[in-house]
This record gives sequence, structure tokens and C-alpha cells, in this order.
Amino acid sequence: MNDIYNIHSHIFTGKCAPKDFLQVAAKLGDGASTFLKWLILTRPVSWLITKLGNLIPKRILQFLKIGVMASQEEVFLDLKGAYDNSEYSGIKIIALTIDMDYMSDPDKKPEKDFNSQIQDIYKLKKTYPNTLFPFYGVDPRNPDTKNLENLKKAIESKTFVGIKLYPANGFFPFDARLDSLYQYAEKNNIPVMTHCTRGGSYYLGKNVWSVIPDNPTSVNPAHPLMPVITARIAAYKKASDKSFRENARACNLFSHPENYIPVLDKYPKLKLCIAHMGGDIEILGVKNPDAKTAKLFQAAKTLEGNQTSWYDIIKQKILIDKYPNAFTDISYSLCDENCMIQLSNDLKNGLILPERVLFGTDYFMVAKENAELKVVAVGQRNLSGYFDQFMSANNKRYLF
Repeated sequence: MNDIYNIHSHIFTGKCAPKDFLQVAAKLGDGASTFLKWLILTRPVSWLITKLGNLIPKRILQFLKIGVMASQEEVFLDLKGAYDNSEYSGIKIIALTIDMDYMSDPDKKPEKDFNSQIQDIYKLKKTYPNTLFPFYGVDPRNPDTKNLENLKKAIESKTFVGIKLYPANGFFPFDARLDSLYQYAEKNNIPVMTHCTRGGSYYLGKNVWSVIPDNPTSVNPAHPLMPVITARIAAYKKASDKSFRENARACNLFSHPENYIPVLDKYPKLKLCIAHMGGDIEILGVKNPDAKTAKLFQAAKTLEGNQTSWYDIIKQKILIDKYPNAFTDISYSLCDENCMIQLSNDLKNGLILPERVLFGTDYFMVAKENAELKVVAVGQRNLSGYFDQFMSANNKRYLF
């Protein structure tokens, strides 16, 4: 059997996130999330499901259970264990670390800073050298980004195999401070994984506009898309719908897939995976069976001046021959059967090249939707002619 990989997973704990990770990921207020965290730490999950099942869906409780695990090893073993007794036994797990030290205001920093998260991964890699393949998280606000000393050590020690970006936490992926990172990654054939959906995690500080400059710096300042991007920032800042000026939606400015085109035009051979295919909101668009979500898609598209969806931008402007090492993955989006049907149709109609699509799940974020193997089954059921290629050959080509 060929090696298979889950290209997109997370094993950090709630202590690695600012404030309380449950507030961020489960969309709970401080009080509710703190109370639930205490309950999970002091009561068995079966008790919680019985007592709170009518108030909180079982999936959310299971997600919270993972979020408050004591260590990254415990989270990793939970994921590994899900596969051990299945047809995917022996799967290699790509764990994406995220630098969350700058995701909120200084007084809300994580209990475990990013360096502590990374040191845990060094130890885990020694214990599971043939199963765990971590990516090193980068945020340009971290002073280490300037000389890449710790990143280079992580990669060149063979502990880490790639780089993870999460722009929605408060930076643009074309930020000039990332120029040396892209140069290093392209020269050394190091894969970069980045988040691209509306929603997910995002900058939590009280003043989101403090991290959104009117004219952000760029690795490619003369690129013709930079005026388009600055106009988009101005549109959000002046939006009549005030929700677009608030954190959850304003951070879409960081995640927009056009942000990667100035980077790729400067570093066209860069191995870059724009994860989630843009997310279900953008994949389904006005066809989304949830009317509220379809309305949000249309409102955002109008505000941003997009002629097409984020999904179409990824397909038509990024996954093209001009950028031979550009990829997307099906993580999290594979939860939605409709998204997988859309992808299947696009593959069959030649609208997206199968060799540019990677398999991943986005564990443990995806636990909010369903159990790991049930999520995998949705992808396999709808992409049966391509699934093995995504898990094995494609993922291996992207990684190595």
C-alpha cells in the first residue's frame, strides 16, 4: 500500500490559544466557555452529553473535550487512534502549528506561548518519527520572522517539513516581512500551507483596525492587484453594514485568495496550498441551501467587488500552469456533501486539475461537524475516483 497522509490537522491544546480557546472556536462567551471548560475537566463526557445534550450539540461537546486535553500528545493520539483500526491505519499525520501569540491584545496572550508549543512538537517528533510530520507556524509580527533563525533550525533539523500561515489571525500573506520566508521556502522546496475561508479563527483584539493598515506593505508593492486590495480595505472600513467592520468579517480581508497572487507572481515555483478551497460559503455561493449563508456570500461579494467566488478565484487564477506548485485541499469543506458534489463535478468537467487537490480533514476543528472517520467517508463517497490520489500521490508530491 502506498503511503497516505492527512495533510491538514491540528494537535495544539486550548492553552496554546489566547484567552480561552473555547471562546474562539466554539463561539462562546468568556463566562460560558470558562464554565464548560471546568465541567469538561471535572466530569466525564458521557455525563456532559446526558446533562447538557439538550443545550449543546454532542459534536460541540466532543470538540470541547479535545480542546481541553492536557497535552499535544494526547490530542495527537486521539487522532492517530481514530485511524488505527480502520482502512487508513498507518496514515501519516501533518500537524500544523499556529503562532497565536499575536492573535489578541497583549494581556490576552496564551498560557503556553508559541515557543512552548514548538518545543512539545520537537519531543513528539522523536517519539513518533514515522507518523508525525509537523509544519512550523509563522506570523510576521513575531520578531523571529526577520532572520528565520528558529524556522530554519526547525526545518533543517528534519523535525518540521513545512510552514503554516494563518493570516486571519491578523496579517496579510503578502506582508513585506514575509519576503525572506517565501524566498527561503521556494529555494529549498519547502511546502507552505495557508488558511482560506470566511470564518474560522480570527484576530480577537478590541481594535481590529489597528492591524489593518490602509496601505499595507507588500513583498510585491508594484503588483497591479495591490490597488485592488487597498480599495477592498477601504470598502470594508466604510461598509454600511457594520458587521463587516467587526473582527469576524473584517479578517476576511486577510484571507482573500487574491492576496496570494502578488506572492506567487514573485515566487512562481513556491509550493503553496490554499486550504479549504475557499470554504463552503464560497464553494456553494448562492446555491447554498442555507439561505442566510447564501445572502452573506452575496453581500460580501458585492462589498469586495468580486466578479467570482473565492473558490472560482482559486480554480481560475491560482491553480493554473503559471504556478506549477500551487494546490488546494479539501479539509473542513469535505464535511459538506454539497461541497464534495460540486468538487466532483468540477473535476469531471476539467474545471480543476485532480493533481492540484490534496486530502486533509482539519482535525480537530472538524470535530464540530462530525467524527473524524465519518468526515473522511463523506469525501471518499463523493470523490471515489480521485480520493486515493489525493491522499497519497498528491500529498507526497506537495510534501517532498
